[in-house]
Amino acid sequence: MKELIYLDKDRKERIDAYLKRHTGISREKIKELVNAEKISVNGKRVTPSYLLRHNDRIKLAGGVSPPGSLYPEAQQGNLDILHEDDDVIVVNKPAGIITHPAPGTSNGTLVNYVLSHTKLSCGLPERPGVVHRLDRETSGVIVFAKTEAAFRGLVQQFKNRQVEKEYIALVKGFFSPPSREIEFTVCPDKKNRTAMEVHYLRGKKAVTRVESIKHIKEKDITLVRAKPVTGRMHQVRLALSSVKYPIIGDARYGIKSSLIDRVALHAHKIAFRHPVTGERLSFVAPVPADLAEIIKPFKLP
Repeated sequence: MKELIYLDKDRKERIDAYLKRHTGISREKIKELVNAEKISVNGKRVTPSYLLRHNDRIKLAGGVSPPGSLYPEAQQGNLDILHEDDDVIVVNKPAGIITHPAPGTSNGTLVNYVLSHTKLSCGLPERPGVVHRLDRETSGVIVFAKTEAAFRGLVQQFKNRQVEKEYIALVKGFFSPPSREIEFTVCPDKKNRTAMEVHYLRGKKAVTRVESIKHIKEKDITLVRAKPVTGRMHQVRLALSSVKYPIIGDARYGIKSSLIDRVALHAHKIAFRHPVTGERLSFVAPVPADLAEIIKPFKLP
């Protein structure tokens, strides 16, 4: 018997549609298996129209099996390690790769590369050690848990908003006022399941604190620092777009730019308590070359 865990915090999805995407089995066949009680959720019988919720555990039997590509293998790749001990590993993720395997992408992810260096014996089988993630085009600091104790501790800190994250971004125009708190509600985009959209009457609360670092007049862009208080999908990108200061290079929420061919967003700092020792840790990912070239000769303090 196999198990899948539904991880989308912002969207409910029919179990038949979800399993079709993850197994390739037709919805009609899945309906038969559900009705035959060969598929259950949290140990209980469900209907084919059951709406999956975050952390629902789906037990699969009777010919339903998740594809092997969801279970990552170790793969050699460039790995910029900022810190490592027996419980956690902190990595500087380059832009252009995704954090962990997903349907359609089984190799070349950061998890594949980390597994070639160390064991990640915790978390979900398809995304071991993953306690948060960065978008494909976003570079910067990310932490993985190596042990079950570390995984539980870090997940709890993220849930309680005890992890401090700081991003830098390049936005179009002169950012004003120089500091502000951006708050809105966010929910999945019905037209694109991999995107989110801002709403003010429904959805989950998203809060981001943003401050201007430097306006680059000749390029009409501003280097800003963004500190997400909550942890919503695409939050920083949505926040800046919602106040009419889109991130350059962001084809989805921002504005295309000749200055850079990816989202000009970098996870610069992260701080948390070591999940086993309790020690306060803080790590900085150096500004990558593509962003540094745009803001030169200015350097972050």
